[in-house]
Amino acid sequence: MDGGLSVFLRDNTHNDATWRLLLKVDQLAISYARTPIHIAIPYSEPEIFDLGATRPSITISGVIDTIGGDTTNSTSNFWGMASETIVGPNGSGGTNSKVYYIPYKNYLEEKLVTLTTDSANDLQLEVGDSTKAKATGTGTGLSTGGGIYSVGVQQFQFALAPGMEDRYTYSMQFVAKFRRGYLTADKIAFPT
Repeated sequence: MDGGLSVFLRDNTHNDATWRLLLKVDQLAISYARTPIHIAIPYSEPEIFDLGATRPSITISGVIDTIGGDTTNSTSNFWGMASETIVGPNGSGGTNSKVYYIPYKNYLEEKLVTLTTDSANDLQLEVGDSTKAKATGTGTGLSTGGGIYSVGVQQFQFALAPGMEDRYTYSMQFVAKFRRGYLTADKIAFPT
């Protein structure tokens, strides 16, 4: 999946989401925190005990308009928002087209305040074209492409700068699961 804007936030997969948003992102950072245990031993060299625990997090920032970009849009729940049709996976090996909306500040703020992430609500952040994402050096067509991350909203903020009253800058931080790609073979394999 790849559109003019290439960061997607939705409440499930491309095929099954009830709402789909395109975000105007200036910067995206994907971080991984490891937690090895560092054991100090008197009169001896310290020991490092690494259980392999890794915690991904994602931070995005950009600009967001104060009003929607298409005042003629009267689609229920997405009034006034500009939209783009994006082709993505349909869950059965094929593709389909779905409409993604570019939110304005108050809409996005309300969504972020009310979101929950659990087994029934798979909040997804898709970055770039996940159809080209590969996790390992096997196969052909290797490309960074993009990826899909299951996320939970951890923190977000909106800031208004003088002279830019028609838009806010925003920043969102998510806790995340490991990246997964478009194909089953692209998922990260853990040692057994």
